[in-house]
Amino acid sequence: MHSKGLRLLFVALCAAWFVQKAVWSNTENQWDFRVYYHSTQAWRAGRDPYDTASLPRDLREAGFKFNYPPYALGLFAPFASLPLPRARLLYIAVKLIALACLVRIWSRLLGTSVTEPMWVLFLAFAYSSAIFIDVVSGSVTTFEQCFVWVGVTALLRDRYRLYAAAVVVASLFRLTPLVLLVVCLAARDGGGRRYLAGGLAAFAGIFLLTYAITPRLTVEFLQSIPKNYGESGRLNPASLPLVTDVSAMIERMYHVALPSLIQVAAYLAIALAVAVPTWIVAARLAKSDAANRVEIIVYLVAIVQPLVMPRFKNYSYMLLVAPTYYIATRSTHLRSALPLLLLACLPVYSWITSADKITLVANYSQWLIAAGAWALYLYEIRAGGLLVRAGRPAVLSA
Repeated sequence: MHSKGLRLLFVALCAAWFVQKAVWSNTENQWDFRVYYHSTQAWRAGRDPYDTASLPRDLREAGFKFNYPPYALGLFAPFASLPLPRARLLYIAVKLIALACLVRIWSRLLGTSVTEPMWVLFLAFAYSSAIFIDVVSGSVTTFEQCFVWVGVTALLRDRYRLYAAAVVVASLFRLTPLVLLVVCLAARDGGGRRYLAGGLAAFAGIFLLTYAITPRLTVEFLQSIPKNYGESGRLNPASLPLVTDVSAMIERMYHVALPSLIQVAAYLAIALAVAVPTWIVAARLAKSDAANRVEIIVYLVAIVQPLVMPRFKNYSYMLLVAPTYYIATRSTHLRSALPLLLLACLPVYSWITSADKITLVANYSQWLIAAGAWALYLYEIRAGGLLVRAGRPAVLSA
């Protein structure tokens, strides 16, 4: 009883600190929400929401722009009808409620308590505090992740249509979660292709309907997609910007400029080096008799996304929080605490490298941690440590 009380106190203090830092310490936060707010107000006034002239000067000069589909404007309309300070507080309150629901879903899936100190600290600091970054920025990632993990909960109950629907809804702002539909191919009832095709058709249908209602805005949105690339480092720790930044470092150090074609080839090589073995292992796992095979496949697909996609924002690493904790605490061939400690300490290289390389490692620490978690998944799957069959370890066939 005494221990439970201390855990509750610890969680309460962490939650209070989190809210204080996210909401009151920096009154200039919620920059993404401010973009949504002003763009929606421009749309309601009959102006072009994709024109950056609708944004305040500080947002324009920082390179912000509205880059979500037109139907998102209708979702933000209730906030845009309020004065900005009140809209901002309402948005934060709704997001914190969604975050509490998300943590509850994660905790149930992982079989851990929301008062477990290691889990609480992991939530606060995992992937360079991806959750905190999302709350402070005002991004929609928390809401996106709620749909994803409600879908995963349905998936593990063999409710594949609900999983596909949840993933489609989660993908309506950013296209990234749509990749998770491939997990439908591992459906136990043999209808994987049908669920995958249905999800893709539903997603396409929504965009066709959007185009039919707002053709001009839909075209503007599609034209804005290629312009979303270019961010790198800590803002966009993905494979393509990593290659670009490494190339820039080589040019500074050795005065050798790598052509763009070589950089693209290097990125594709990384993506293929991750995607091919992942596909092979997942395909074998789908055919195994492991009771938890679908669970492991969906976690594995989540982990590989920043390793193969050309763009993956820092707050999008929320997708990897539960899968990383899962593998770090269930490793059977390594001490269970060791992977978690290694992942948490990965960016600490200051005593063996130069300042330039410290910056590069720090900027891409999330990507490197994801790569470590991915490698650990493949190792444990091949070793059979994660697989369970009727309460006993299962063996992955060659």
